[in-house]
Amino acid sequence: MELPTGASKVVFILAHPADHVGAPRHYTPYFEAQGLDWHMVPLDVAPEHLTDTIRALARSKSVAGINLTMPHKPAAFALCDEVGPAARFEGVVNTIRIAAGGRLIGESFDGGGFLNAAREADVFDPTRRIVVIGAGGAGRAICHALAAAGAMSLRILNQYPEPVAVLAGKLRNGFPDLDIDLATRFDDAGLLVNATSLGLHQGQALPMDPALLPESCAVFDIIAARRTELMQAASARGLRVVDGTAMIRHQLPLQTAFWRGET
Repeated sequence: MELPTGASKVVFILAHPADHVGAPRHYTPYFEAQGLDWHMVPLDVAPEHLTDTIRALARSKSVAGINLTMPHKPAAFALCDEVGPAARFEGVVNTIRIAAGGRLIGESFDGGGFLNAAREADVFDPTRRIVVIGAGGAGRAICHALAAAGAMSLRILNQYPEPVAVLAGKLRNGFPDLDIDLATRFDDAGLLVNATSLGLHQGQALPMDPALLPESCAVFDIIAARRTELMQAASARGLRVVDGTAMIRHQLPLQTAFWRGET
């Protein structure tokens, strides 16, 4: 892999904290394979400094784009001058393109990356109940993508009730035929999605007990930094498991095309 030079472009991934971010090992080789002299660099940015940081980066000709991860997706949405259709529905962005005059164009590709990965792994069955744990930025994007792809029944769980109520209301308005359930149960799940940060660090509690899942259920844990305890426990039960690296792989072409102004 070539080292960056003064002519290289940088895609910054903003996080807080950033010690777990392993995305450059996927993004930079992909950029190189596409013939782009681009490099991804993680940047730890505290929430109170997000606005100043993004505005400063937008003034540099060295920046090809910005990627957002926890906890910045909702706040980044508010900073954008223009957003795409997925971001508009979800109220979050995970990708920012810098347009002429420093204008910030945002879009959310978490849902598209998730859905394409789930289809590739053959774990998306729209006729079966899909349980999504987490109603934050990633959870909103995933629920929206599932609904838009024709999922018939969706159960959304979250530690706090208000984000779930807001998300469920938007989904019901946008997809009136979608069956949305907020009950805490897992026995009828065809796919379980962990869209929380639980599992990012060793020793954290599991988002749920995989012993409660039926034998025919698949598990998609969006954590990419490590093989989580949820993944291990689900695999030990013989359940099909997909991890967050698959979601990253499928986001890459979508985000790169967006940063290049092709979409």
